[in-house]
Amino acid sequence: MIPTRPLQILSTAVLGACGIVTLFAPEVFLSAISMADVVPHWPMQLLAAAWLSLAMFDWILIMQISVIIVSNALRFYRLGLHHTRIDLRADDFLAELPNTLKAVDSPSGDGLNTYVVSKVTRQSGIKVALSGLGGDELFAGYHYFRRWLDIKSGILPRIPSAGRRLAATALAATGRSKLERMADILATNEIDIASVYPRTRQVISRRSASSCSPNGFPSDPVQQMLLDKRGSLRQFPLLSQFTIAELLGYTQNVLLKDVDQFSMASALEVREPFFDHHLVEYMLQVPDKYKLSDTPKCLLVEALGDMLPRSIVDRKKMGFVFPFEKWMRGELKEFCDTRIQQLADRDIFNADTLTEKWKKFSNGQGNVRWSELWHLVVLTDWLETNKF
Repeated sequence: MIPTRPLQILSTAVLGACGIVTLFAPEVFLSAISMADVVPHWPMQLLAAAWLSLAMFDWILIMQISVIIVSNALRFYRLGLHHTRIDLRADDFLAELPNTLKAVDSPSGDGLNTYVVSKVTRQSGIKVALSGLGGDELFAGYHYFRRWLDIKSGILPRIPSAGRRLAATALAATGRSKLERMADILATNEIDIASVYPRTRQVISRRSASSCSPNGFPSDPVQQMLLDKRGSLRQFPLLSQFTIAELLGYTQNVLLKDVDQFSMASALEVREPFFDHHLVEYMLQVPDKYKLSDTPKCLLVEALGDMLPRSIVDRKKMGFVFPFEKWMRGELKEFCDTRIQQLADRDIFNADTLTEKWKKFSNGQGNVRWSELWHLVVLTDWLETNKF
């Protein structure tokens, strides 16, 4: 049956499904909704959720932002899109946060952007949307893919494990989060996808996790799953190995679950066309040399031809992330502080280490990333809400 209204496509990805676009300006976060070139004469809609920092409001910056927004609006017009922007401020997000966190049946520090975009999409009258989820995973769009290829093709696999563990000890001793997570990769017995992938996706280093938890670092079910599939994984090209790990790991356990629950909280049905099994099977067989270039997701971009202006194709790839670091030290500070204290009182974690991390982060001291604490805040809120 032919639909009587335009299709709508929801995305929080740059150059996602069928040419979906996300617009970024300094301090402005826009998630785009567009439509593929399925039926060219149909009108297309573009909805955007934007965050504008109150600190932005000086005239020079306003003019700069205005020029960027207008120029990108013209690009959307040339693509046949109707652009609507929705402003999102920290106070708006804070007011909606309790409802957002109640939308999931398991704690997740990710996907809150999906909740916001889904809500405004549904309020616009759209009931079904297509998502660009899977584009980065299949077409090697994330920077993790190139890092994995560099690791496997570099000198690291040729260094004896004893030497790598020695270097890992030195890096971990720096106390710097990034170096600690690099140390976790060096300390593995083998430089293979089963060992490297889980450490690539972990939020906190094993050293930091062990210092916070009296029970140490637990076994990793994702790593065990990949170990069980090691024989079959080795039959695929290196980038396809990472795609498989990503689909079975972060995509399946976090992204798909979050998109489903956060969108359905607003009664919005979201579909992911990139997970068509024919496309997945085909992309897993494509040699690595065709997947990486200076343009992210180059095969997808090339397939779109002249549909995408070079100004969009050549723009630096950026994600759709709320400014949590700023908010957690400002408008969300009281919310976070309460839940960190509640978690410290539970004796699940080392209370002194936990509160010290939060204190350093709050004061802008030390090397504590916002994501390390935000996931704990969300976990605590979930425990308290469900009376565990």
